[in-house]
Parts: sequence; C-alpha cells; structure tokens
Amino acid sequence: MTPRTTRHLTSVFLVREGSVLLLYRRGSRAIADSWVGIGGHVEANELGNPTAAALRELHEEVAVISDHVDNFNLRYVALRDTGTELRTTYYFTADLRPEAPVPTECTEGDLRWFDLAVAPPELEMPPTAEVAFAHWWAVGRCDEALRFILIDDGGHVTGPV
Repeated sequence: MTPRTTRHLTSVFLVREGSVLLLYRRGSRAIADSWVGIGGHVEANELGNPTAAALRELHEEVAVISDHVDNFNLRYVALRDTGTELRTTYYFTADLRPEAPVPTECTEGDLRWFDLAVAPPELEMPPTAEVAFAHWWAVGRCDEALRFILIDDGGHVTGPV
C-alpha cells in the first residue's frame, strides 16, 4: 500500500429564500476549477472542530458570520482516497437569516445562487461534492440526518449511508 498524506476540508451549502449558494472555485491547491460549497482547508488547530473551520471559512470567503445563519448542521462526512492522499470533507448546511447581508462576491471565484425549486443543474464538481450535493438536493433537504460517503482510490462510491 502506498503511504498517503491527509487533507481535511469543509464545505457549506448556504440556503436563502429557496436558493443555495455555490462557488465556482478557481485556482485551488486541492481541486480543479469547479463548483463547490463555501469552505476550504481545516487548520491544524481546528482538526477537532470542523464546525469552527467551516464558520471561519464562511467569514473569510463571503463575510458571513455565525450570527448571520440558522440551522448550521453537519450533514455529510466524505472520505476520498486519491491513491496518494486521504481527503476528509465535512459538508454543512445553513440557512442565511433574512436580515443578514447577502454574499455577492468571493476572491476564490464566482458565486451563484441556484433555485432549489427546479431540477439540479449539471455542474462540474469534485467527486465527493458531486455525491453530497446531489443527495442533499434530492433527499437530504428533507431531514437532518448525518450521512457518510466513501470514494476509494478506484473511484468506487459507497454512500451516502
């Protein structure tokens, strides 16, 4: 077995008035340019608290602070084996409060609100984001369950379970 490094990431699907905010991230160290939730790397001092990392990333990337959101919940934990790296991504959802400022720009790429009332668009997404987002859109929005996703080094997907 090849020794693997690890990488820990967060991603938040931010919901407001029947739409979800996604970021077309450009120039990432970890992924090709693609659509993702708002998030990024978990810092060493946050390894035991991915919620703090997700809230920090929301603030850094789109100026949303914890007082701006309700129903902030961890919804999916994904583990992806790239063959050289084990990537753990913590996927959260949150509702942007009606009185909170609406994010319109991000230095990491382009923001776009997607209407939750229509079929989900075909989007280029990293592997675990694609699985988590599709499941959340179709099923996960209707409950508060925590689910797990595993993608092995051959690309085989297990989950959400």
